[in-house]
Amino acid sequence: MAEINEKLKMMRELSGLRQGQIADYLGVTQTFISKVETGDRNLTVDQLESVANLFGYGLASFTDTKFDPHPIQFAFRAQNVSQDDLRIIADISRIAVNSRFMAELLEVSNDR
Repeated sequence: MAEINEKLKMMRELSGLRQGQIADYLGVTQTFISKVETGDRNLTVDQLESVANLFGYGLASFTDTKFDPHPIQFAFRAQNVSQDDLRIIADISRIAVNSRFMAELLEVSNDR
């Protein structure tokens, strides 16, 4: 099973965002994000949730053994994304993840 730090790096790379952009989004340094990705430092639960939302995953994706490396994706130019853009993307992603979760719950209840 991939560790949390490995999943974070994979999520970031799939999104096309740089460590510095994630650092700015979370209010930490790029060096901190680099250390998180190598396993030398850890994010708080709130930071993990913020990153998961940004990348279109649920928080459980960091610990789920059935990790799906295909998040909800948005088309954007990662080099030109502002912090406000990242916050909006995270909010929209959270809505989409919650919607997917609710749809899965409804499918399970309809199968009974």
